[in-house]
Amino acid sequence: MKKILQLTLGIMTALGGFVDLGQIVFTMQAGARFGYALLWSIVLGMVAIILYMEMCGRVAAVAQQPVFAVVRTKLGKRLGLATLVGSNLLNLITCAAELGAVAIVLHLLFGVPERLALVIGALVLGALVWLLNFQWIERTFGLSGLAMIVFAVAAWKVHPDWGAAAASLVPQVPAHGGSRELLLYAYFAVGIFSAMLMEYEVHFYSSGAIEEGWTAKDLPENTIVAVSGIVLGSLLTCGLLILGAVVFLPRSIFPDLLSTTVLPVAVPLGAIAVRVALVGVLACVASAAVETAMSGGYNVCQFFGLKWHKNRPPREVPFFTGTWVAMLVVGLVLALTGIKPLTLVNFSIVFGMLIMPLTYYPILKAAGDRQIMGQHVTGKVQQMLGWVFFGIIVIAALAAFPLMILTHSGQP
Repeated sequence: MKKILQLTLGIMTALGGFVDLGQIVFTMQAGARFGYALLWSIVLGMVAIILYMEMCGRVAAVAQQPVFAVVRTKLGKRLGLATLVGSNLLNLITCAAELGAVAIVLHLLFGVPERLALVIGALVLGALVWLLNFQWIERTFGLSGLAMIVFAVAAWKVHPDWGAAAASLVPQVPAHGGSRELLLYAYFAVGIFSAMLMEYEVHFYSSGAIEEGWTAKDLPENTIVAVSGIVLGSLLTCGLLILGAVVFLPRSIFPDLLSTTVLPVAVPLGAIAVRVALVGVLACVASAAVETAMSGGYNVCQFFGLKWHKNRPPREVPFFTGTWVAMLVVGLVLALTGIKPLTLVNFSIVFGMLIMPLTYYPILKAAGDRQIMGQHVTGKVQQMLGWVFFGIIVIAALAAFPLMILTHSGQP
């Protein structure tokens, strides 16, 4: 039973990292715009994040070094500090967007005014993180997020063209539409890839491995947890894209509201499924808000060598506690300004892509360093794949901001 419960770390990381607000809306928009054509970008992102998540978990288990301890060592103080500032700014923006999404879902479920729901949601999440130890945080959000499976069931029930979907696992350039269509296609491909590799996923995962007390003997669990969680998140993401392709594309609907994205499950499953979908979405966006807030605390303490650990009483880790609380509070204030959550999340996806190389380069270097890892150093094939994907990350990072400008953030 203990081994089974350990899987919730991977589930929570995957569902709160992949299937957060950005992935839900962004992926369904891609399906509504390009049909099945961007399924390949989900598979590409899945393989990349499995490789890097396994690496960061292995470094944490063997060397007891979480991501930002590695960043400080491999990038040096100045570049490492710049990475810390950029990563925590990204965490803050994402946290605000996810809190805004929590408010939207609470409004849809219970009719609570959104601003009141925003405050209530932030207070409840803060209380849960304060009161629960790490294991119960991951179990609560990881298991409740399984309600998202309703999207996968709905995607199956709408009877997609499986032949066309399978053909879309190979990248294909749009044959029609001119340069504008090609730019939009590239923007959504980069956005989906970026959303699947958001930095806070590995920040939270590597910190969680140390919270769980993993050592070298737990490396098989690291692989199982990373692969199972990411594959589940990827399948759900494929379901979102398929629903967009089957339900929205033929009707020329472009879903630019979170509330719109849950409606396709009603087509094959009925109205009750919509409420189940809303519960799943609530679990995922709440999980993402918690992960980004806690990652902010983890990152600062790990970089500066300060005491941290969620399982310690708050008075023993005051800086860690104060930082994650501050992340939630500032995220709440930012959300209360009235900036639309989707505006924030579109910016966070592109900004995340810009600083992504500075997160994944240190992980790749540390996992392949025999002095640090000993016999558990990355194998030649995995290391080669890691460098290939790092090259893709760099190319996507260079393209992200120009594509956002040229496509007006993907608007049709």
